[in-house]
Amino acid sequence: MRRKRTLIVLLVVATSLAGVAGALAISNGVPDGNGHPNVGMLAIEDGGDLYGVCSGSYAGPQKGAPSFGVFLTAGHCVAWIPGSGFAASDLRVTFDSGATVDGATGVVTGATTWYQATAFQFDPGFGHDMGNLKDYAVVLLASTVPVAPVQLPTAGALDAMTAQGGLRPGTVFDNVGYGVVPSFKKGPPRAEPPPGRMFSTSFFQGLTRSWLKLLMNSDARGGGNGGSCYGDSGSPKFVHATNTVVAVTTGGDAYCRAENYNQRLDVADARAFLGQYLNLP
Repeated sequence: MRRKRTLIVLLVVATSLAGVAGALAISNGVPDGNGHPNVGMLAIEDGGDLYGVCSGSYAGPQKGAPSFGVFLTAGHCVAWIPGSGFAASDLRVTFDSGATVDGATGVVTGATTWYQATAFQFDPGFGHDMGNLKDYAVVLLASTVPVAPVQLPTAGALDAMTAQGGLRPGTVFDNVGYGVVPSFKKGPPRAEPPPGRMFSTSFFQGLTRSWLKLLMNSDARGGGNGGSCYGDSGSPKFVHATNTVVAVTTGGDAYCRAENYNQRLDVADARAFLGQYLNLP
């Protein structure tokens, strides 16, 4: 029982390690169904139960070891594990679209297929520079996953979009992830019954050397626009209507209404890290 209480505390800490409000569920979204079968949920086993940790995506076979798979997520999703009493062998990943995290207990239900983790890695520089948080990580799986992997971006892909006029206010990105759905009546978002993997869209807001910033506007006046919230850390940010992931979810405002910060994957630091585990375009 003590270990389980410790786990719950650690998961709360994990959602805030990024330094901005930890982003963990899709807001103002719709059930994804089979729309993105390469987007999955990271969980950790304790006492026979599996607890939801973060979201992420299947990035393909491991470089140099093609019988193993690579799950892409955020650094703060795994950086809390060393010294916690848990190990990589406690981690599992599911891609079942109906997987649900109970808002009261954190226990995952609705998933039948799980993939065993063998190791995880996050950038050694994670968390040292808020201007370049290096908030990306990989979880190495004991087998590949029988789905088409996400497409990683080429070097400087977002800068190239800007130069070509394709990255401006109104440019749409797709959000896909797991978690509870927030309600925005008053105060912090409250958990509604979780429907499994969800999908929504967000508009481009800004670009820095490491962040892709997206507008959420996910309250009743948002006109259908949405974003990420508590339940989606590590989830992919897709170029609209494509399989190309240009960033992973890091955080946003505390009420999940205004903006979302996402760690770029097309920059040199991210490519240097990911290139150790994946064949990059």
